[in-house]
Amino acid sequence: MSLLASKFDIPRGYPNGSALAEPFKIKLTGSPLVPVSMPQGSLITQELQGLETVMDLATSPLLNAADPIDVWVVVEGNDDYSGEYVKKVMACKCMSGLIWETDQLTAGAYTPGTPLSFTAGKLKVKDTNEQIIGYVLDDLTATKGTIRISS
Repeated sequence: MSLLASKFDIPRGYPNGSALAEPFKIKLTGSPLVPVSMPQGSLITQELQGLETVMDLATSPLLNAADPIDVWVVVEGNDDYSGEYVKKVMACKCMSGLIWETDQLTAGAYTPGTPLSFTAGKLKVKDTNEQIIGYVLDDLTATKGTIRISS
């Protein structure tokens, strides 16, 4: 995490022996092909692009129509020089015990205890039938522009 202006942090759960973190290839879109923008704190999920497994910004499925998806939080994104150069992001699995802080949010009321979902790689207040990614621990939007989440 070398981006000094970043508002992303993981106070508990990474790095340690039980954290699952991996470097992933980024999905390419458009013409000419360019990597999807994945800043630190974005939520991503795996998909196939041709014969390769790549990461794309995650959107919660409606659970009455689909199963939950595997979600990762970007620790080192392509908003930093190293990720941009290698066209990969380092991501940590959103699993029990992970506490993290991010400014990658949609507009909403983030009161402590609120269940969270996600759309286009950003956190949002959970709507009916959406996958829960975690809960709000602290609303720091007034002071830091972030919220603290417990997965």
